[in-house]
Amino acid sequence: MDFIRKNMDVIGFLVKLGALCGFYFWWFSPNVWSLPVISTLYGHFVHYVLLFLVEPSAWILNLLGYGAEVVNQRYLDLYDLEFNIHVRNFCLGIDMMFTLSALIISFPGKWKDRMWFIPMGLIGMQLINIARVVGLCLSFLLLKKGDFVDHHDVFNIIAFIFIFFLFVMWVNRYKKEEPAP
Repeated sequence: MDFIRKNMDVIGFLVKLGALCGFYFWWFSPNVWSLPVISTLYGHFVHYVLLFLVEPSAWILNLLGYGAEVVNQRYLDLYDLEFNIHVRNFCLGIDMMFTLSALIISFPGKWKDRMWFIPMGLIGMQLINIARVVGLCLSFLLLKKGDFVDHHDVFNIIAFIFIFFLFVMWVNRYKKEEPAP
């Protein structure tokens, strides 16, 4: 009992995080497209995340001198290749975005600070994802093969490291000072 009393903050954090992740990964994510109003709103969110991934990626590729354009809002047409890069929903990093948000929401802190910290983290993750798509396209263009590395695993590792560092920043900002003996 003394252990539980001393660690109520940690237990509370883990319960909140577990509840949020359980809700999202076991119920919301598999069922979202069958929910009448929510699926429409979520569809708009997914659409804009997709646009903010493919449009900047094409812009960067054009800036680097490789002809590229977005086709049907989901494909990157690279002029020097005979095929397009298809960006699917699971390429968007939405699960990673949720993970970051759930960590920050579950840990103590001011809501006013969460309102700028979470979007800052989501934009950072999106920039990492844009770099991944550009890197994948460059690997096809320069190396003539894009499957030399699993870009999903690379993105996941980099995104988890980014989430870890952001969470450490958040914890350091709001960690409780130990009382002096």
